[in-house]
Amino acid sequence: MTTLPIPRLYRHGSCVCPFLTRCPRGRLIGCAKPSFASMDGPKLVNLCRLALLRAIVKLRSEPGMQPLVSVTIPTYNRGELLTTRTLPSVLGQRWRNLEVIVVGDGCTDDTEQRLRALGDPRVRWVNLPRRGEYPEDPLHRWMVAGTDAANYALKLVRGEWISFVDDDDVVEPDHLEVLVGHALATGAEFVYGAGWFHRSPEEVIRIGGWPPEPGRVMHSAVVYRAYLRFLRYDKEAWREGIGGDAHLWRRMRALGVRMSFVDRVVCSSPLRPGEQLRGQRAAEAARALWVTTKQGS
Repeated sequence: MTTLPIPRLYRHGSCVCPFLTRCPRGRLIGCAKPSFASMDGPKLVNLCRLALLRAIVKLRSEPGMQPLVSVTIPTYNRGELLTTRTLPSVLGQRWRNLEVIVVGDGCTDDTEQRLRALGDPRVRWVNLPRRGEYPEDPLHRWMVAGTDAANYALKLVRGEWISFVDDDDVVEPDHLEVLVGHALATGAEFVYGAGWFHRSPEEVIRIGGWPPEPGRVMHSAVVYRAYLRFLRYDKEAWREGIGGDAHLWRRMRALGVRMSFVDRVVCSSPLRPGEQLRGQRAAEAARALWVTTKQGS
């Protein structure tokens, strides 16, 4: 892989973002490698956006070439569910140009053996040496569990787009086709669709709507530009009464990231085996806490 010189255009004080590399197919990709000391968030987003527009968009890819999408899946001891439910739906996407990055949050089960048995070269596996440290309170831990694995996965991304999928969710066959296609057609940098959330065997609700506030965005229904990966999940998000994913979306919106909603179901969150009430109480408590925090601010 050949590294190209960094034009002055992509420098901002002591920050260099991005450096550009030439991939094997001869296309340029933006790769954010900044030093943030001299920049605030909006300037950094704009710099990454400018680099993409001038270095990538003006170049023409091969006819019919789809941009690479990096699907990130943090997981913890759900090897069977991951390999029998979630991964088949991801690997069965109509959007064929994808990589799947599975990062274990200190897994101690047979996840690695199950992934190896799949034998799919698109899947990369990394297991962190130990599980992340999360709050002891069950609700607060539920809000931010998996943060370390999710952030590590962002470091491994090679695609132009990032899709996050929970390790027990299912994505529709046209999941990436709908979301990335909409983004390319509209110029949006962050796109999300709707999803089915199974609260109980008898109750399934549809989640999705504008604006992208807590309770309206399913984590597995999102794609966004890879140059935004310098924005990481915050393990302290629970202190503001929201989950790490909602906290990230809120920061993106505050920084001026172009967001768009597609009114199509692109994923579902079924009950896990043996569950009768999946996440309902925790989700409602988190939503109530977020509303209280917002009203008091």
